Amino acid sequence: MPLIIVETTAKQPLTGELLNDAYQRALPCFAARNVAWRYSLLSVDGHRMICTFDAPDAESLRESYRRAESLSHQVRVGELPHRSIWAVGLVRGEAQPQRSLAGRHVMEGTYPPLSETDWNEISRKFLDYCAECDIEWLQSYLSSDRTKVIYELKAPDITPIQEAQHKLEISFDRVWSAQVLSP
Repeated sequence: MPLIIVETTAKQPLTGELLNDAYQRALPCFAARNVAWRYSLLSVDGHRMICTFDAPDAESLRESYRRAESLSHQVRVGELPHRSIWAVGLVRGEAQPQRSLAGRHVMEGTYPPLSETDWNEISRKFLDYCAECDIEWLQSYLSSDRTKVIYELKAPDITPIQEAQHKLEISFDRVWSAQVLSP
């Protein structure tokens, strides 16, 4: 089954209570569309989240979210977080993170479509440098249209990741610290 990524950006911080409520509302919608939540990465400030799902396709997941949100009578449209839902074309690394893993960081990039050669070159250059600088690469995702990249990394803090990004002159949209949420 394809792996689908949901990028969420929220104006108000996403809290444990809010996320648990949303998950409980969405669970029957996920089940009806054969969608399974794998895990999520929530930024420490609560404004950004990356969720991973196994689903028949991205549209099944979009419909699950729409249905779950329509069941909520407490949320006004302006309060809903912004979501981008996309299919993963290539995954490298571990299948499922350990929940207790400390020092998890996310690096996201958006590009013109990357060729296989470009993707391999960026990855090789970055991962070789990470190996030298106490940054552990955990996994990465490349969107099926080859325009979005997400790296999951482990490091003592975010500074060595930002330094690697600047030293290697690799453009990324954002780098942030995360906590792992899982079912």
